[in-house]
Amino acid sequence: MAEFNSYLLGKAKKSVGNITLCYTKRKNIARAKVFSRKDNPTPEVLVQRAKLGLLVRMVRPFLPVLRKSFVGIGKGSASNAFVACNMKAVTVDEQYAATVDFARLSVASGILNPPKVTVAYDEEEESFQFMQEVQPEEDGYAFFDDRVYGVLYETERNRSRLVVLKNRGESGITSYALPDEWDASKVEVYAFALQKNGRAASDSVHLTV
Repeated sequence: MAEFNSYLLGKAKKSVGNITLCYTKRKNIARAKVFSRKDNPTPEVLVQRAKLGLLVRMVRPFLPVLRKSFVGIGKGSASNAFVACNMKAVTVDEQYAATVDFARLSVASGILNPPKVTVAYDEEEESFQFMQEVQPEEDGYAFFDDRVYGVLYETERNRSRLVVLKNRGESGITSYALPDEWDASKVEVYAFALQKNGRAASDSVHLTV
């Protein structure tokens, strides 16, 4: 609310936009109108919010991965691309609690061919063994010098690790020790390929341990 003097308006009594003018106690008073809006979201909106909330919380632990694995995806950020890409991987129950299907989760997206990688867990050594085989080159979609990466995600601690594997044109095994305090039974594993110049990635593949 504000007081003002105006020889032009005199004893003003009207509304202009969202301002109401009145004259009281020999003073001109300007008051802003108060608009109220009731937020009554539909079930569809609540489902969308639940999905977004879960995926946004997953961005931070995956951020070191996403900066490499979502390169060249439109003009938005890698975080936004990750969220948009994974909406279909999240389900929401009747209480609007969201759950992610890790087998459908994408931790990388791009035009390159996905790598051929398998993984096993060595309980004695407490390490993951990534096994690769040579892939043929395909112009624009696969090159021998594409770098292949593994991704480990511990679902309870909400932590991830980016593991550098061999190039696409190599075969062999890469060993990676289980991080301290991680539970091997709660680790989801993925792999993707990245062009040598870092300008294009492949879609990720979910690996069965």
